[in-house]
This record gives sequence, structure tokens and C-alpha cells, in this order.
Amino acid sequence: MRILLFLIALLSGGYAGYLSIVAKTSYSSFSPAQLDQIEAEQTRQLDRTSGDERDNHLISLSLIRDERTRLFHIQVAGGVAALSLFSALVLTLVGKRGKDSGQEEDPYGPPAESGGSRQMDRNRAAAILGVRPDAPRAVIEAALQAQLAEKDPSQLGGHDPSLRQKIHQQREELQAAANVLLGRRELAFNPEGTQG
Repeated sequence: MRILLFLIALLSGGYAGYLSIVAKTSYSSFSPAQLDQIEAEQTRQLDRTSGDERDNHLISLSLIRDERTRLFHIQVAGGVAALSLFSALVLTLVGKRGKDSGQEEDPYGPPAESGGSRQMDRNRAAAILGVRPDAPRAVIEAALQAQLAEKDPSQLGGHDPSLRQKIHQQREELQAAANVLLGRRELAFNPEGTQG
């Protein structure tokens, strides 16, 4: 939709520019008030003349009407271009804001896919552990140990059971992320203590 609006804005602006610069008439330098005066005089002269002179007045009146039409089309095309461009910019900003909020998703949040088991890709696993997807094995294992130590359930004491459950889920996801990056099958994991 944004691309279509940008295209409409471009075409309308181009048409307005064409009318303003290229498609001028012999009356383009006159203001609307001056055009009114000239048209009134041409109409008066039209009734008093005949033959070729009358034809000249008819041509002049036709050119004045063409100039008024040209000015109207410039205003309409300019308005359409401005409105389309504004709409496209609004849609772009709204779309960007939506993408930004989607990127701030909690890496430890519930699975996005149904069924409870989410296939984790290397980029997501690396983001969870805070390493690059192509990090060396030693870096991945060190990051895992550091994260597990930071989320040690034994330090929670008598805290809220829902908090303990969340910590356990985070630790399981950390282990799963390490498994993905290290290319190994899921290992047995004891959520109550850090791995040695």
C-alpha cells in the first residue's frame, strides 16, 4: 500500500510539475483577477465583431478557459500528491513502529508457535546466549555458564513460586540455545543447580 501511495504521489507531483512548467498557455502569466477582466472584455468584443475578428475572440476565450482548467488541474494534482505522500509516510512510520515493538520480544517469552515446542534457529539461540551465531565452542560454553550462574534458583530462597518457575524456564531455554549452537542433541538438565 505504501509503495502504491508513493507512486501516486510521484505521478501526481510529476503531472503538477508538467502543467506548471511545460503546459503553459499564452495567458499563464496573468492572475485570476486579470483573467476575469480579459474574459469579460473578450466577451464584449465578441458580440460587436464578425468574421475573422470574431474567430480571434473565440480563440482567446478558449485559451482563457484552458488556462483556468490548467490552474485547477495543478491544484488537484498537487493536493493528491501531498495527501498520498503524507499517507505513505504515516503508514511507513506506523509500520516501522510495529516492527520495532516486534523486535523487542522477550527471548524467554512463551513459544510463538502452537504445541509448546519451538524450533529455535541459530540467530535466536545466539541472541538468547548473547553471542554471535558463529561464536567458537568455548565462547558459547562460557556464555552458557555465565547465564546459568546469573539465573541460579538456589539464590532465590523463599521467593514466589511463579518467579522460580520462570527462572527454570529461562535456564532450560539457555541450555536449548547452547545445544543448537553447539550442534548437539538436548542434554539432561538439572534446573536446581548450575552445570559444572
